[in-house]
Amino acid sequence: MTGRVLLGLLPFLLAGCAVGPDFERPTPATTLPGQWQSEPATNSLPRDFLEGREGLRWWTAFGDTVLNGLVREALEHNHDLTAAAARVQEAQAKLGRATSALLPAVSLAGTATRSGSSSDLAPPGATLTSNYFNVNATAGWEADLWGKLRRGREASVAGFLASEQEQRAAAQALVANVVLAWLQVKELQLQSQLTGNTVASYQESLDVVDDRFQAGLIPSLDVQLIRQSLAATQANEPSLAQKLLEARRGLEILVGRYPAGAISFTDSLPDPLPPVPAGIPSQLLNRRPDLLAAEARLHAATAGIGSARAALFPSFKLTAQGGSATAELANLLTEPTKVWNLAGSLFMPLINRGATQAQIKIAEAQTAQALAAYQSAVLRALAEVENALDRDRNLTLQESLLIDSVEQAGLSVELAEDRYTSGLDDLLLSLDARRRLDAARSQLLSIQRSRRAARVQLILALGGPWDDMNFPSASNEGAVQ
Repeated sequence: MTGRVLLGLLPFLLAGCAVGPDFERPTPATTLPGQWQSEPATNSLPRDFLEGREGLRWWTAFGDTVLNGLVREALEHNHDLTAAAARVQEAQAKLGRATSALLPAVSLAGTATRSGSSSDLAPPGATLTSNYFNVNATAGWEADLWGKLRRGREASVAGFLASEQEQRAAAQALVANVVLAWLQVKELQLQSQLTGNTVASYQESLDVVDDRFQAGLIPSLDVQLIRQSLAATQANEPSLAQKLLEARRGLEILVGRYPAGAISFTDSLPDPLPPVPAGIPSQLLNRRPDLLAAEARLHAATAGIGSARAALFPSFKLTAQGGSATAELANLLTEPTKVWNLAGSLFMPLINRGATQAQIKIAEAQTAQALAAYQSAVLRALAEVENALDRDRNLTLQESLLIDSVEQAGLSVELAEDRYTSGLDDLLLSLDARRRLDAARSQLLSIQRSRRAARVQLILALGGPWDDMNFPSASNEGAVQ
């Protein structure tokens, strides 16, 4: 009766328990407020856009088909994203290896031997040669009594999920960087155009001033001043040209092209994206793929503690072998001599337990590092959103003020030039007014690009799309969605 009970309990005994701590989702080290410190704008994209498939492809809200093509090209050809996808495949293979360790291992082997001896060594009438053929199958299985293998698989599952989230984060960052680079190229093209217009304007002014000088109406100082302003403005052109080439090459690298610096767009900045709904801080923990990846890495490290602790306990392995042997190959499968054995082995570490204890401490330290990395990543993510919300509000205000500044500077130029032409003021006032106008126009272009970039950075800080759909990992483009 007792034997039957033990036999019935054998599967449960072999299943064993998993030593080590079970993973619990960490809570942020700081209390999360109910809303962001910087209140996001309420005027946002239409609900049907946010809830539709277009909401997953937020960059299409710019309405630029060239940009859409660049994003698609980057998702298909960017090498960093290809490497991230390969890391997912690597993690998946490691998970398969960890899963197979829980299952029996089966192998098949065969031998063929022919031996002989000289006649002076063999008894009279004995056979001088002999054959031996053997085939056998071996099955081995380790009973996971303490959960070492299950903890190993748990760590592999967490590692696989972390690599998927890291691929998703890489895809989101890639799309954002393509859009940011596209905006930068557009701004630098406009800055170059503005400088070129300023050079042409100074050249026209130089012709007028030179004519007046030749007529004896103004001193030579005015000619020298306008020539200096023209040369100083022309000196900015090579620097802008270099910045534009570098920006174009950076974008070409992102999309997987040769960095020829040849990519170009229409000379206009797009309208800003509508304000982005930011949600509440606690939602960020489930939205940002880098936080989900850090959480999964912490899970994997926690499971590693269990694997290390399980090494303190004995391991039990079962091995079964069966096969056949014969002196004639033709009889190997028909009239063989059958052989088999069944063995169990118990292994208990004794002398090296100090090394095992050290491995446990290593695993615990790695878990503490992963927890600290997670908490730090949460704080950085919260700060990125708060900064992006502040930046969006302040840049919007700054742009409106600069628009007024450009308008006032334009009026100042008109007045200064009229007074100079009338002989009421010298050329310095006119040149100073023109430099102020050029600086205001250049600054306005920079702020307009920064404001559009701020909305992109806010989307990235919030974790990508504006809904809670999961990202499939079947392809690079799917990783963004």
